[in-house]
Amino acid sequence: MIRRLDSVVASRIAAGEVVDKPSSVLRELLDNAIDSQATKVSVYIEEGGIKSIRVTDNGSGIPEEDLPLAFERHCTSKIATLDDLFALRTLGFRGEALSSIASCSILTIESSGCSLCCNNGILGEVRLGSVIEGTSVIMEDLFENIPARKQFLRRPTSEAADCKKVFLEKALGFENVELLLFIDGKLFIRLPKQSKLERVQDIFAQDRSFVKSSLVELTREADPIRLHLVFSTPDCYKRDRTQIKILVNNRIVDNYALATAITNAYSAALPGGAFPFFCLFIEDSPTLVDFNIHPSKRECKIRNQSTVYALLTSMIRDYLYNRSENTYKNLMEKQESFFDSVDLGEKETPQIQKPVYKPVYTQTTPTTPTAPAFRPDPKWFEAAKTVLSKKPEVEKPEKEKPHEERTWRYIGQVFNTFLVVETGEELLFIDQHAAHERILYDEIRELKDVQPLMLPYVFDTDRSTDDFLLENSYIYREFGVELVRNKSMQWEMISVPAVCRKNEEEIVKYITTATGDVESARKGLFAVIACHAAIKAGDVLDSITARALIEKVFNLDQMLCPHGRSFTFKITKEELYKAVGRIV
Repeated sequence: MIRRLDSVVASRIAAGEVVDKPSSVLRELLDNAIDSQATKVSVYIEEGGIKSIRVTDNGSGIPEEDLPLAFERHCTSKIATLDDLFALRTLGFRGEALSSIASCSILTIESSGCSLCCNNGILGEVRLGSVIEGTSVIMEDLFENIPARKQFLRRPTSEAADCKKVFLEKALGFENVELLLFIDGKLFIRLPKQSKLERVQDIFAQDRSFVKSSLVELTREADPIRLHLVFSTPDCYKRDRTQIKILVNNRIVDNYALATAITNAYSAALPGGAFPFFCLFIEDSPTLVDFNIHPSKRECKIRNQSTVYALLTSMIRDYLYNRSENTYKNLMEKQESFFDSVDLGEKETPQIQKPVYKPVYTQTTPTTPTAPAFRPDPKWFEAAKTVLSKKPEVEKPEKEKPHEERTWRYIGQVFNTFLVVETGEELLFIDQHAAHERILYDEIRELKDVQPLMLPYVFDTDRSTDDFLLENSYIYREFGVELVRNKSMQWEMISVPAVCRKNEEEIVKYITTATGDVESARKGLFAVIACHAAIKAGDVLDSITARALIEKVFNLDQMLCPHGRSFTFKITKEELYKAVGRIV
C-alpha cells in the first residue's frame, strides 16, 4: 500500500541530507550570517553543540513578515530564477538549511525586534524579541525527539572539535569579518578583521607544528581565474594532508585533483610522507563553477579546472625552483632524470610533438589546446599487444662498482620500516617503502609484466580531460597504461601494470582528474601505482622477502627514490665507536 508521508516525517527524512551532527548545523548558520553582509559574527556552543548552538550577527536582519518563510523548505532570499543558480555569489542558496534544522531540534530566530520558534517541525507564533540589529539564531536539543539518530552523536568534546574545524574553515575565506567562538561559556577563538595572510596565519597557528614566520603569499591571474596561494616554506610541514585547504569563491571544498597537484608539485622539496600547510584561494567566474551537487556543498565542478591545475602547478614550482638555496634544484634535477622520455613506438597521433620538460617554468596564461580529430584503429587490440610486447631500449648508466662487489649481511628490521644491513665497515639503513617504490618504478618504466585486460575498462571524461588525453595519453603508456579513445569524451583502458591489477578504478579516477600539466600527470600516476603496490612503512617483512628486496636495492644504479631523495642512511664503524665513547 502506498501512503503519503506525514509532512513532519518527510521533513525529518530530508533533513538527514543536510544535518547529521552539530557541526553541520553550525556550517549552515554561519553561511546565513556571512551572507547577511555581517561584519561581526559570534558563535556560542554548549556541550559540543548537542545542547545548543547560537549564532549572532550584525547583518541586514530578517523582516518580521519574512520570519515564517525562513522555516519553510525552498524559501530563500539568495536566488529567484534558474539563471541565478549559475551566477552564485552567496554561500547559501537551496533554502533547505533552516527548515531541516527546525525539523530535528528547537530552532528560534530573533530579528527586527521579533522572535519565532519552531519545535521539531511545529511552527509557533511570532512574538516580541530582544534583537533589533542583525539576527540571532538558536538551535537547542538536537535530535532529542529522534533517539535513533542521537545515538550516533559522539562525546561533546569530539563534536566540539568538529564545530571548531567548521568555524576555522569558514573563517578562511572571510578575513573582513570578525569572528568569535565561545565553547561552554568561554571565549575560545577570536579572529579580528585582518589581511588574508594574517587570517591564514592565525588559523594555521591552531596547529602546534606550525611556524608563523614560514608563510609565503603568491598571486597570479589568468582571466577569469585568480589564484591566491598562502603556504609554508619546505622547512615547516605536517605528516598528513589535514592542513591543505582549497577554497573556490570563498567556499571550502574537497577537490582530489587540486590537492594532488599541490602534493605532487611539492614532492621534491619535502621529506617522504610530509605535506605543506597550504591554502589555495580560487576566484573563478560563477558561471564556470557548479556547487549544486550535494546539500553539504563541499563538492563542486570547475569547468576550467585544467587551466587552474596548470597555473597552480606552475606557481608552486616557480617559487620552489627560484628559492635561494640549491636543495630543491638539485632534487628536481634528480627527480626529472627518472622521467626522461621513453620511445614506445609511434603514438596514435604522430603529428603532435611530445612536450619537453624544462626546469624553469614560464608564467604565461595556460590554455587548453584544440585537439585534432581522433579515429581509433579498428585493430587497436592487436596494435596494443604489439606495442606492449616491445621492450624500450633505454641506455642505463653503469652500475656503481661498489654495489656490484659489496658483500653484505642482513641484520634485521627496525621499527617495521627500516632494513638494517652490515656491509664491511658500515651499517646501512634502508627505507623499505621508498626502496620498493624505486624498484617498482624501474620495473614499470621498463614495461615489465604489463597486463592486457580481457575486458577493456570503459570510462567517460569531461571535455577538458578528453582534450588533454588526446594530446598526452602517451605519458600513461610509459607505465603500461594503454588508453584508446572510443568516441568524444569516452575512453577505454586496455592494459595496466600487473602490480595494479584490480586497481583499475583508482587509476581511472586519477586519469580523469589530473589534467593540465604533463609532468604532474606522469608523476601522479606513478604515485597512485606505488601507493597500492609498494611495501608500506609498518609492514613486517620475513627474512626471505627482506633479503630479496635488499638484493634488488644493491642492483640499482642509484639509491634514490623517484622523488630524487636517498632512501638509505649509513653509519660507519668508526662513527659508531665514537658515538658511544669507545676507542677505535
